[in-house]
Amino acid sequence: MVNLLIFLLAVLLIYVIFFTIYYCMCVFKSTSAKKFLQKQKYYAAAQPDNLMIIIYARNSEATIVPLLESLNKQNYPKEHYQIHIILDHCTDNSSNILEFIGGAKIWRVGESAPVGRDEAISWLLEGLLAYQNVDAFVFLNADRYIDENFLSSINANIADEKIIVGSTDYLVRTKTLLGGIKTTYHSYTDRIFNCGRSLMGLANIVDSDIFVIRKEVLDKIKCVDFKDTNSELKYTTLLVRNGFIPKFCPLVKTYTSIENFKERKQSVSFKLSLVWNCLPLILKSTPKFGEFLLNILTPNFWFLFLVFAGLLSFTNTYELKSFPVINFGIVFLFFSVLVISFIISLFTSKIGRNNIIYLLIYPVYSLLKICLHIPVINTFFEKKQYNNENDYKEMSTVDVLVTDGKNNLQCKLDLISESGLVKAVFRFKKKKYSSSSQIRMVDAIKEVSDKLNEHGFRIKICQSCGYFNLKMDGSTNMVKGYCNRLVVQKESDVPIDTVLWNSCPYYVPQEINKIIDLNSFRENL
Repeated sequence: MVNLLIFLLAVLLIYVIFFTIYYCMCVFKSTSAKKFLQKQKYYAAAQPDNLMIIIYARNSEATIVPLLESLNKQNYPKEHYQIHIILDHCTDNSSNILEFIGGAKIWRVGESAPVGRDEAISWLLEGLLAYQNVDAFVFLNADRYIDENFLSSINANIADEKIIVGSTDYLVRTKTLLGGIKTTYHSYTDRIFNCGRSLMGLANIVDSDIFVIRKEVLDKIKCVDFKDTNSELKYTTLLVRNGFIPKFCPLVKTYTSIENFKERKQSVSFKLSLVWNCLPLILKSTPKFGEFLLNILTPNFWFLFLVFAGLLSFTNTYELKSFPVINFGIVFLFFSVLVISFIISLFTSKIGRNNIIYLLIYPVYSLLKICLHIPVINTFFEKKQYNNENDYKEMSTVDVLVTDGKNNLQCKLDLISESGLVKAVFRFKKKKYSSSSQIRMVDAIKEVSDKLNEHGFRIKICQSCGYFNLKMDGSTNMVKGYCNRLVVQKESDVPIDTVLWNSCPYYVPQEINKIIDLNSFRENL
């Protein structure tokens, strides 16, 4: 027992020592941020690359119109870039206005229902990759604003890079505490961690909202994966494994409203699974791939705080004579270095004195978010709303099975309709999780399913089954689909009609919902 305790303490000590060194290097390197500007000036006169710009839009009339106008007014040779805009089941006036402005190829998809960003871009990209006169692809979110030097900046920075991850500045029209916390933490992360890693030649996680990749990379990788933040992390891992390092560049800048702010964090279970399954590949890969896998496990503030607090408390109380390296002096030294580096970073990040208080409040904000996901607290806050009979106009309950890979649990799924919106509420004994209000039931159930996946569980219903295909019947709610089990097993040529929440003994996990399929992943690598 004592040996096990010493081993755990040694692992934790090594972990925080490595993180402290890594953090110090990021802070130190971030002081050289002017190198980005020097590099851009050096390559400013570079031969213009032929850029293919791909924008995905879904009812984004308010932002896609000024974005196209800005792209048409770029300080970049018009003959060296093309604009392709995907309109996914747009019911606003986007199509008519964009065609009136001109300068872009408009692609309409999802006639009866949205196709989704990842599927729509993958479909278009399959055709565009056949173009020979293309040097790089630029992926943009339709909610972005850019200046007239946007493409020139891309051209200068892609000159000696294969992949660029751009930066995002959030526009705050009305100052709020929450907005200040989010924007300040985002700026700090960009200027310390992302800039630091880029200047050290290390990989940054792909951001599909502003992403530039050379055609020769896509010719080899042959895909993008922009489904969600978990997919972006997996895609980055694939790129780094193949020797392509995505580099963050703060000068390739876009702007968007703070209302579009996204927490770009992957689920803990996904990160652990990804690292675990990729460990056998480390010895066959470059050191940068190994470093990237370790970086995936970077701790958050509270984990780091608890580890240091535990080590300081233990080493101050007990003395391990058989393992003298684990002592209070060593732990306190690295803790002090970490604190001093953080203080220095407040100045090197240039977030401004007035914003420092927002950064210091961020750990409290993150702790509150964690607490609100604890089942007991989550249930307490939702209890009044859930029990009020006037809250929901219609509700039906179905019995579902949830598996952890070994055992099946009998659970309940409430399907709720209220004022044209829908919710899905998962219940197991006294625990429950409610989706946010959605337009479609397919999205509400998916939100619940994704939440269960984060905790290592899978809901065994048609929507998450490998035999299931959604039925594009033109309805908004989208609850119908087909079961192809008999077709796959060659017992029939006709699929069986079903609905999202049905279940049967023949359930198989849907590949798209798996945390990671190791065999498939290795084949792609």
